[in-house]
This record gives sequence, C-alpha cells and structure tokens, in this order.
Amino acid sequence: MKKACLLLLCAALLLGLCACGGTKEYTAETYAFDTVISLTAYCGSREEFETLRSAVFGRMQELHKKFDIYNEYEGLNNLCTVNRLAGQAVPVDGDILELLASALQAEKLTGGRVNIAMGRLFGLWKEARDTGVLPAEDAIRKAMLHGDPADVLLDRENGTVTLRDPEMALDVGAVAKGWAAGQAVRAADALERTNFVLSAGGNVVVRGLVKDRLWKVGIRDPLSQDGTGHAAVVEATDMALVTSGGYERNLTVDGRTYCHIIDPQTGWPADKVLSATAVCEDSGRADALSTALFLMDAEEGIAFARENGFRAIVIDREGTVWDSEDR
Repeated sequence: MKKACLLLLCAALLLGLCACGGTKEYTAETYAFDTVISLTAYCGSREEFETLRSAVFGRMQELHKKFDIYNEYEGLNNLCTVNRLAGQAVPVDGDILELLASALQAEKLTGGRVNIAMGRLFGLWKEARDTGVLPAEDAIRKAMLHGDPADVLLDRENGTVTLRDPEMALDVGAVAKGWAAGQAVRAADALERTNFVLSAGGNVVVRGLVKDRLWKVGIRDPLSQDGTGHAAVVEATDMALVTSGGYERNLTVDGRTYCHIIDPQTGWPADKVLSATAVCEDSGRADALSTALFLMDAEEGIAFARENGFRAIVIDREGTVWDSEDR
C-alpha cells in the first residue's frame, strides 16, 4: 500500500520503492490480522534488516494473538476469552487495556461510528458473508441491543476487562490492525531504524525518506477494473495512511452487493462512498478515522477531518476524489 518510485500492488494502496545511497532494499512478509503484512526497508546489511524484521513482525504476531476474537491461545487471556466470559471480570495484559481504551475514545470522537461493542451485530454479517444469506431484520435489531460501549468496563488498577452485558461481544476490526502497526513501528523506532514502510492490508506506515525524498503512497482507484489504478497520490514521511474501502470481502444477494463495513448506527452495510483514507501520525487513530469517514458522505467526511486536524481523501460513489487539503 505504498509507493515511491517503482510500483508494487499491495491490497488497497499502491506501494513503490527505490534504492537509497549506500543501503540495500530488503523485503519480507508475514501473515497476521487476516492479511499479508509486508515490510520493506533500506538497511546496510541483511543482519540489520533481520533485526528490524524480527522486532516488527514479532510485535505484530504477539498483538494478533492478544486481539484475536475467534481463537484462544494457551496461557493467554485474549479478546476471545473476554467475549467467552462476558459478564465476568477477565484479567488481561496492558496491550488489551490500551487498545480498548483507545477504541472507546474513538467511539466518542466519531459519534458512535466506531463501536467495538457491536460484535454481535458484526458477527451476524460475517455469517451472512460466509453463507450468502442476509441476516433477518429481527436478528439485527436484537444484536444492536447488546452494543452499548458504556458496558465495556476497564479496570486499570486490577488489570481487568468486564463486559457488563453478558450478551455482548467485542469486535476490534476497525481499530486493532492500525493500533498494532503503530506498536510495531515503535519497536522499530526503539532500534533507531528509519527508511522503511510497513503495510498491513489497507494500513500503511512510512518512516524516513527515500533518496532524501518523501514516500509517495498511491490510493487505489475503486473503479479500476483490474485494481491496479490509483486515484490519488500522497507524499509523506513518518505518517500513517489507512484506507477503508468497499470493494473487497463483499456479499452479493439477489443482484445487490453489500459492503463488509457495517454501520453500527443502522445495523446495515455502509454505502455512502467507495473509499476513505485518513492520514495522520498515529496509526491506530488513522485506522479508526478511516472507518468513520467511510460511514459518512464525502462532504461530511471532509468537514469532519478539517474539524479534527487530520487529512482525509474520500472517493464518492461517482468516483470523484475529495481531499480535505483542497480549498
């Protein structure tokens, strides 16, 4: 999902890279958060790159297990455990508490558009994508009754999470990958490594420069027939760029296509824009903001970005590109 000189396709964005001075380009991939995670860096040696790769991918894999809502792991209370024990106080480690605190702040910032407490609702739509059968209206209404974020209780002193509603389930898909990418980049920063790009599906974090130039990140054109076109290019360094798009993992029933991104306020898939990109320094914040933007129409999203001090690039249903930096 990035680009700087040469172009490589990467999920929702385009990534391009070129070599730097006395360093070599190294790349590696892993799989976490239900997507391919790629790292490209310019290092003085393979050994230097392997140290960076180990730190970045190790952190991503660690957080993937902690934030997994579908599987539990021996010796670890993760979010799947929290959901299974809804109604009880569950001891968890600091990463889970910090992620959930960040997500609850995002819920307030976005006026409820980012709501991790709607796991029951989101689970209905995941089942629909798996089976090809739309959820019943009654099931949607009932699921939405168990999605009040006020029922997610974080006890930092005792290190516990309690879902006060026993019928509630958490789903952190709108925030976890971006938050984890930010933590992985912090691991790289601790090694004092620069000049690299981390891509995780629609989440991109760029560090440093390429031949003393800014990275160029191409945003995919949702109307491109083969998925290779891009609608805009962002120049950036030390930034996160996260795109939410409605062109993958969709459900088609009776000739109508339903997006995989669900609006927690209506209970139904979003259909206001084709894609929405948030650009800011914090990867976790950008992840949440891109989801919120996708649930607004283009004009509302641009106004929201300007009010909250980040850059938004929104592609509306007609394919028109809206940029909050345009005046």
